[in-house]
Amino acid sequence: MTELTYLSGWRRDLCIKLDARDNLSADFNRFLFNGLPSSKELQQSNQFKFADREAFVVQLKDSFSEKIDEGVSHDSLYGIYVEASQYLRWCDKESEPAFTQSSLEGYMEHLQTRVMLGELKSSTYKNRRANMVTLFSRYLDLPHYYFNNVVIMDNSDSESYESYTQSDLKQLLPFLRRLFNQTYSQFIKNPETHIQAYKNTPTMIFEWQGREYKLCGGITKMMCAATYLLAYYTYANTTDLFRLKQPNNASISTGETWYTMPAFKRRAFKTIQVEIGEHELEIPKYAMNFFDKLLNASRIISTNEEATLLQTIASRKVQKLQTSRLQSFLKRWVEKHFSLTDQMGRRLRPSISRFRETGSQLTSYHQSEMVNNLMLNNTPNTRKRHYSEGNKLANNGMMQDTMSIREEQVKSEVSTQQAKKNLRIEVLVIEEENKINLPNLSRTSNGGSCASPFGEKSQKYTKKAQTHGLAKEGERLACADLLGCFGCPDQVIVQSVSDIWCLLSFKSCVEESLFLHLDVSHYKQNFENIILFINQKILPNINKQILRKSETKLDDDGLHPAWDDSESVLSLIPKSPAEVG
Repeated sequence: MTELTYLSGWRRDLCIKLDARDNLSADFNRFLFNGLPSSKELQQSNQFKFADREAFVVQLKDSFSEKIDEGVSHDSLYGIYVEASQYLRWCDKESEPAFTQSSLEGYMEHLQTRVMLGELKSSTYKNRRANMVTLFSRYLDLPHYYFNNVVIMDNSDSESYESYTQSDLKQLLPFLRRLFNQTYSQFIKNPETHIQAYKNTPTMIFEWQGREYKLCGGITKMMCAATYLLAYYTYANTTDLFRLKQPNNASISTGETWYTMPAFKRRAFKTIQVEIGEHELEIPKYAMNFFDKLLNASRIISTNEEATLLQTIASRKVQKLQTSRLQSFLKRWVEKHFSLTDQMGRRLRPSISRFRETGSQLTSYHQSEMVNNLMLNNTPNTRKRHYSEGNKLANNGMMQDTMSIREEQVKSEVSTQQAKKNLRIEVLVIEEENKINLPNLSRTSNGGSCASPFGEKSQKYTKKAQTHGLAKEGERLACADLLGCFGCPDQVIVQSVSDIWCLLSFKSCVEESLFLHLDVSHYKQNFENIILFINQKILPNINKQILRKSETKLDDDGLHPAWDDSESVLSLIPKSPAEVG
C-alpha cells in the first residue's frame, strides 16, 4: 500500500490511537503548529505556522508510547493530552514560549484568575495543576522547581453526586423501560433492516404519551436506554458497565462461567440473581426479563469473542457503546423532544452516577455506612467524596421537618413523637424517600447472606433494642449478630468472587485480631469456632475457580474496605460481664 504524503508534513508516527472513552486519538502533529489546527485541517492544507517546539513534542509522544507499554490507563493519558492542548493554545495566544517556567507560571496564574472570578472551581484547578506536574516532570523530565511559585488550592468546593427522589424515578424509569421495550421489539423482528440502515433513515417508532416519534439510529437509542436501566438495577459505575462482556448463558440456563441464584441485592434491597463469572454482574430477579432481552439484542448485534454487553451499530459497523453516544442520546434527542423536570423545576435527565448515589443513600439509611462502603465496593473516603450528598430537595424537606418538630417541642414542652402528632407529620420526608419493600434475603458484611433476616433472631434483637430505647415501637430490625451467622441454619453463602473476597477478608481480619486479645485462650474463646467453621464447612464447598479468583483478588487488592484492619472486629468481640457492668 502506498503511504500518503501530506503537504503540511503530517506524520502518522506522531498520532496514537487511544482505547479511551470514545476511541480518540492523541495527534501530536497538532502540537507542532500555532493554534493547534485539527488533524483533518493538517491533512488537507499546509497553510499553518510552524511552532518552535518540535523536540518537546517528539519527547512527549515517546513518553506516551512508553506509558502505554507500562500499562498506564488510556483515559489518564488522554487527560494529559487535553491539558497539554489547553496549555499550548494559551501559549500561542499569549505569544509565550512553550514548556518554560515563565509560561507555566503565566498559564497557572490564568487558571487561578478564573477561580477568583468564579469561572472555575478550586477542585478543578487542583486537578489541572496535578496534570501539569505530570506533564512537565514525568513526561518531559523538566525540573520540579518550575512549580515553586505556582499556587496550590484545595478541593473544598467539590460536590458529590445528587441522588434521585422517588418522584424523579417515577418519571425516568417508565420512560426508559418503554423506550427499551419498544425498540427491542422492533429490532428483533427484522434486525438487518436496522443494522444496514443509514444514520439519517428512520426505521423505528417510539410511542409515548399519545405521540409517535420516528427514530433514526434506533439500535443506539435502545442500548442507551438499556445502559441507564442497568445502572439503576445494579448501581454499577460507568466504567464497569462499558466493560461488561457478554456472559455465556443467561438466567434460563446453567453454564460453567455463568449461572444465577437468588440472593439479596446489596445496594437496592431487592432479590437478585448473582452471576458467577468474570464480571460479577448482579441483576434484580424481577428485572431478569429485561436482562434476557438485552443479552439477546447484544448477541444479535455481535457474538465476537471481544463483544461487550453494551454495543451498537454505527455506519453499519459494530462499536462499543461510549460516553459520547450517551451524551448525544440525551442532548440531541431526549432533551429535544421530552420535557422532564424535577420538583425544583430543574431539567431531569438520567445519570449513571446519580443512580449509583441513589443506591448509596438507600444503603446508608437502612444498613449503615459500613455496609454501604461494603456494598458499593468503596473506601469511606471515596464514599464521602462522591456519594454523600443525597438529594437537595429531600435534604431541605428533612431539615424543615426537624426544625418544625424541635420548635413544637420547645413551645408545647412535649416529646418528639407528640410534636409530630401535633404537627400532623405522619411520615417524615426521610422515611418517605427511603421507603422500600423488605426482602426475604439479606446480605451481611461478613461475606455471607441471611435467608431470614427478620426471623426469630430478629425478634429477639428488636425486643432488646426497644428495651434500651434504640428502636421504635413497631419497627423491625434485621438480625445483626455477625459472629452468630456461622453455624446458623439461615446463613447462605453466595458463590461470587466479591462475596468470597469479603468472607476471606473477614477471616483474615479475625485471625489478625489475636494481638487485641489478652492471650491466645481469650482469642480462641471468641473466634476459634468461627475460623474452624469457615475452614471446614464453607471453603471446601466453594467452587475452586471462584475460590482461586477470590484469593487472587485478596492478594492483589488487599483486604476488603470493610475489613481493612484488625480493629474492624473490635466491636464484634463479646464483652465480659465485668466490662458490661
